[in-house]
Amino acid sequence: MYRPFHRRSLRKLLPALALIPFAGTAAAQSSMTIYGVMDIATGKYDGTNVKTMGTGATSRLGFRGAEDLGGGLKAIFQLETQINPDDGTQYNATAYFGGRSTVGLEGAFGRVTLGREVNPSHYVEAGADPFGQDGLAGGYGARGGISRGNGAPGAIDTVRMNNSINYALTQAGFTFRVQSALREGTDPTGNRPYAASLIYASGPFQVGVSYINPSKPRDHWAYLSGQYDFGVLRLYGGVGSGTNTAAQAIRNQMVGVNVPVGAGNIRVSYTRTKADDQLIQSRVAVGYYHYLSKRTVLYTDVVHDPKAAAFAYTAAKGWASTGKTIGKTGYDFGLRHYF
Repeated sequence: MYRPFHRRSLRKLLPALALIPFAGTAAAQSSMTIYGVMDIATGKYDGTNVKTMGTGATSRLGFRGAEDLGGGLKAIFQLETQINPDDGTQYNATAYFGGRSTVGLEGAFGRVTLGREVNPSHYVEAGADPFGQDGLAGGYGARGGISRGNGAPGAIDTVRMNNSINYALTQAGFTFRVQSALREGTDPTGNRPYAASLIYASGPFQVGVSYINPSKPRDHWAYLSGQYDFGVLRLYGGVGSGTNTAAQAIRNQMVGVNVPVGAGNIRVSYTRTKADDQLIQSRVAVGYYHYLSKRTVLYTDVVHDPKAAAFAYTAAKGWASTGKTIGKTGYDFGLRHYF
């Protein structure tokens, strides 16, 4: 059916037309990539009896680009917005670009970025997890996972850091990352956050070590991870030690395996976490991931933790017993597409 071309439509079109000459001029010296993940899973988490539909691996839309400044120097940027695909809302309600929002320079000296960036310890922690820290079965979904936003270990760590200054360099199989951040706000007990990591990867072998002091003078977290690909399976392992904001000693161990099976793989992990020698988690996760293509994956996970909901965290007391357990078993079924 014919629809008339209104002046309102023209007003929307004019800004896009105005960009055409600029795009043609910049094409020879700059580039931009649009990328993302859409992941919807249905099921329930351990520690609850509520069935939900939501994002497994955090769904996101990203933009990254570079401009050649000459002499081997590039200007770079990256922006990521995270999405709840079940209802189209923002994953982070208070920050539209809640994934990354950085600008920087890259050259033979390495890479320097400013803004909201993934902290160096995340790369080491993810190296211990066959689920890549994604979804129900990943370390972030558990009390033994390494994420303040999703619970554990006791507000020691966080995935990303605001107001950060970052440096990264990769040479001869080694990747070194360091991060510091400006403390903004009025908390008199806070400090200037910092983190560092070193990862060595060669062929089937990878090992990494990291340290982070994210918010208070006494909280800190150190992690060591490794993995080895035997061909018939890839073996993962990690150990973490630190102190949370409530001065509790936190200890974490994770082991896992990824076994290729036809067009998919079977992933298994076991995570164990203690707070001041109290066992607050003993979690087994099993998943099957079937690749319909390089970009599209069907998957299902099952997790079981006899300590589910038995402990809860507060900033004042740290991990404390709730006197009950709820929903010891969790599960999900999902579809993930990368673009």
